[in-house]
Amino acid sequence: MASETFEQTLDLILDAGQTMLENGGEVFRAQQTMEIMARSLQLQEFHVYVLTNGIFASARPDGGESLSMVRHVPTVSIHLGRVEAVNELSRELAEGQLDLCGARQRLNEAQSIGSIPPRAERLACVVGSACFAYLFGGALAEMLVAAVAGLMESAICQQFGKRRINRIFTDIIAAGLCPLWALGVSIFVPTLDVNTATIGALMVLTPGVALTMGIRDIINADYLSGAIRLLDAVLIAGSLACGVVLAWLIGRGLGAML
Repeated sequence: MASETFEQTLDLILDAGQTMLENGGEVFRAQQTMEIMARSLQLQEFHVYVLTNGIFASARPDGGESLSMVRHVPTVSIHLGRVEAVNELSRELAEGQLDLCGARQRLNEAQSIGSIPPRAERLACVVGSACFAYLFGGALAEMLVAAVAGLMESAICQQFGKRRINRIFTDIIAAGLCPLWALGVSIFVPTLDVNTATIGALMVLTPGVALTMGIRDIINADYLSGAIRLLDAVLIAGSLACGVVLAWLIGRGLGAML
C-alpha cells in the first residue's frame, strides 16, 4: 500500500469513528466499526483505543514505520441516523462492495445527513412534556402548563447552544424556569398541581442517553468511558436539581414579599 493511500485509509477510518462518537454512538460500537473497516481495507497492524471524547489509533504500512493518529471529540450530540449510516458503510466495506474512494464518498454523505429542524425539536419538547405530565397523573391544566414549560426549555437550549454557552448553566436556567412558570400559573389556578407540571417538563431534560450509554459501556468492560458518561449524567441531573432549588427559593422569597 502506497504511503499516500495508507494515510488516506487511516484518516477515513478515524473520521468514521469520530462521526459515530460525535453523534451518540457507543464506544465499543465505534471501536468495532473501525476495526472492521481496517480489516476490509487491508490495513496492517491496526490498533485503536476509543474513549468517550477521544480516539487513539496506529497502523503500519508495508515496509514502513507505524503511523499514529489522535482525534479529540469535544462535544457529543444525538443523531442516530448518522451512526446507522456509518454502520452500513462498514458492512458494505466488509462485503467488498466499496473501495477507498467510494467509502470516502459514503462517509461524506453520512456526515451531511441533516439534523432535526428546530421547529420539530420544539414540537417534540412540547408534546413530550405534556405526555409526561399526563403519565405522572396530571390533568389538562398540568399538561398545558408542562407543554408551555417544554417550549420555553427548548427555546432556551437552542438559543444558548447557538452561543456555545456551558451546558451546565443552560440546564440550570432551563430547569429553573419550569417551577417558576408553574408557580406563577398556580396563583391564578389554585387547583394546579405544581409538582406534576414541573416533573413533566423536566423529564425532557433528563440525561437518559448518557445514563444508558454509560451502563452499556460498563457492561462491555469499557469502564473508563462508562464512568465518564455516568459522571456526565450525574452532572446534568445535579444541574436540573440546582435549577429547581433556585426557582423554589426565588418563588418562596417572592411569596413572602407578597
